[in-house]
Amino acid sequence: MSMADASFQERLARINAGQGYVAEGLLGNGELDTIRKRQETGKGPKPVATMGIQEKKKFPLKKVIVAFVLGVVSFFGGSLSAFHATQGVATEFDNFRLLVEALGPVGMSAVLAFFLLYVSGLRSVILVGVIMAGFFAVHFAEPHMARAAPELWTQMYSAEYADALKFQAFAQTTQWGFAPPPELVPQPEPAPE
Repeated sequence: MSMADASFQERLARINAGQGYVAEGLLGNGELDTIRKRQETGKGPKPVATMGIQEKKKFPLKKVIVAFVLGVVSFFGGSLSAFHATQGVATEFDNFRLLVEALGPVGMSAVLAFFLLYVSGLRSVILVGVIMAGFFAVHFAEPHMARAAPELWTQMYSAEYADALKFQAFAQTTQWGFAPPPELVPQPEPAPE
């Protein structure tokens, strides 16, 4: 029997005995045992299946919903803070007034979105895109929400701002080719008798 056949038979015996083979120099003495012990306690890296049926990763629906809500919150938080900082009464935060005026509502919303992004830990490309989608969805939907609930927008902002958003909703619907809201359609004058 040649040397190659003998080493093959030894390896085959080890495999049949259930012992793993680690080439010398790859792992130090005892490191394989400590890795296996940590895996058993749940602290080590989980072994990845290389054969057989592998689990598919589930779509992170809850994270997507949370990311969309964070985009909505960042839009309203930024626009409200910018509106009240520039239109409000003088306060102790007037040192930041020039910065807020320079950033504007979109800039303040972006600052808040980056802060919420950092705090929430939602840093994958898909979730950042969902946060931005929520932000822009509310940006285009705000005039229509203000038209639907003018009292709420009057309380949050001002009556003039709510009226301006009503007309912006009218402009958007006509620009997109939809029927304008009924309260904004000019009524024909009655014929004189």
